[in-house]
Amino acid sequence: MRRLSLALLFGVSLAGCGGDLELENQEIISNLTEAGFPVNDIQVFDGAVYVGRDAHVTLEASREMLQPLDGSAEQYRTTNQVGTGVTKICVNPTAAFNGYPNLSQGLDLAIANYNEQGLRLTFARGPTTGCTANISAETTTGTGGQAGFPSNGIPYGVFYIGTGLDAYSADVNEHVITHELGHAIGFRHSDFYNRSISCGIGGDEGDAGVGAIHIPGTPTTATVGGSVMNSCFRSTETGEWTSSDITALAALYPGGLVQSCSNYNIVSYRGQNGTQIRCGCGAVGSGTVWGTDRYTDDSNVCVAALHAGAIGPVGGTVVVTIQAGQASYAGTTRNGVTTLAYGAWSGSFSVSGLPPLPNACSSYDFTSYRGQNGTRLRCNCGPLSGGTVWGTDLYTDDSNACAAAVHAGVIAASGGNVTVTIQPGQASYTGTTRNGITTLSYGAWSGSYSLTP
Repeated sequence: MRRLSLALLFGVSLAGCGGDLELENQEIISNLTEAGFPVNDIQVFDGAVYVGRDAHVTLEASREMLQPLDGSAEQYRTTNQVGTGVTKICVNPTAAFNGYPNLSQGLDLAIANYNEQGLRLTFARGPTTGCTANISAETTTGTGGQAGFPSNGIPYGVFYIGTGLDAYSADVNEHVITHELGHAIGFRHSDFYNRSISCGIGGDEGDAGVGAIHIPGTPTTATVGGSVMNSCFRSTETGEWTSSDITALAALYPGGLVQSCSNYNIVSYRGQNGTQIRCGCGAVGSGTVWGTDRYTDDSNVCVAALHAGAIGPVGGTVVVTIQAGQASYAGTTRNGVTTLAYGAWSGSFSVSGLPPLPNACSSYDFTSYRGQNGTRLRCNCGPLSGGTVWGTDLYTDDSNACAAAVHAGVIAASGGNVTVTIQPGQASYTGTTRNGITTLSYGAWSGSYSLTP
């Protein structure tokens, strides 16, 4: 499997550029060292200081890392977080950035990644209105990304994506941009303590309980493909969050209930086709809607959702997908809602309900799938309440799948969705302790499975 570094720094040395900048960089390096970052992970490139090879650290950010923690230690974060005064972060791509189709589509998908989680922060592609913070999306050379950490409660103001990534899929671009936005709001690398996990080479970026604070509910050990925030990425990345990523986001920027659909100006997303927004509707009242299945982007989202059958009159959570404008819109009556016809309009949306959770893993007898090697079963785990497991990475097919998934680092003990892949039986199984779960050893057994997010 090919692995690519998220860094773009090569042949970098700890040297300043002279004058005040050199003194400033010396202070940044001193602060980072005091915060627990090893010297061999601190690099200077083009007069800027980086850690983890892709995260730029400003003087203000380095000073914040030395401040006492404010109580509970919240995958890993820095002490620097985005303040509560920031509610809408607008990501503004340059014209050069927009000239690369996979970079541009990857940005839309990355923005959707964050907005689908119902966080207290929302992201929007600029230019648009209502921004309480801005991040510029710019290009550079290579096939990786660079960003930085927040300071003064404001997200880092720019990220750079290598134009070589345009040769990769939109999903890979989504992954890299999601990763760099993660740095901009305060996330460290998931494998900060051993970069070789995702990169094949590299060591510890530094911890010391200050610069890399474990987020409760997430694994303390990294795995290949286990997080968007791994140091390096693969050419096969899907761009989607893992269950531990979702837990980390909810811990750092909890939003409680998803934001009301009325808080979104859907027209401002025009042209960001495919972008998805998860939002909530209360009891559905009145509102004007034009179209059927595809609605004009100035239509009332919740009334359209009732018309589409995505929710009932009492409301619920919906997923709004931005669509291209249409030459005409047909009006119909459905579910007690009459929509209007209209001619050409420049933007549309479709709306759907949340997909149902997959069946509970406990409802499957995985031993009945013996011999169907490679078969994948998607299932859901609630909060862990015990269960016996034999093996490590490959588990006997009579093991408790949810306990095994926690052991494997695929989900947290709070639960989540997993994919169970049927595997051949093994001559022996080794027990280990991981993520608070101790598995047992066993001899020969006729069937196994592995687990992924």
